[in-house]
Amino acid sequence: MVEVKRKPNESIGSLMRRFNRFVQQSGVLIKAKKTQFRIKKETDRKEKLSAIMGMHLSQLRRKLEKMGKYDDETFELEKRKLKQELDI
Repeated sequence: MVEVKRKPNESIGSLMRRFNRFVQQSGVLIKAKKTQFRIKKETDRKEKLSAIMGMHLSQLRRKLEKMGKYDDETFELEKRKLKQELDI
């Protein structure tokens, strides 16, 4: 909790500016925004599919590196083909 006490002869505007600065520095607002919405946990089926896809992608990456054809465009193209093949 951020607490700011008014100094003698301090205007309300400067008090508010000081308070806003303390809130930003403390990170309270960022934490509150992160917890504002509940994030649903992935279903077991989606977790398994993402794990399987990760294994296939790492194998694909190694295969392309061994062949000397690894770059972003080739990898994305092969990744699309792999997704169609696995129906993910």
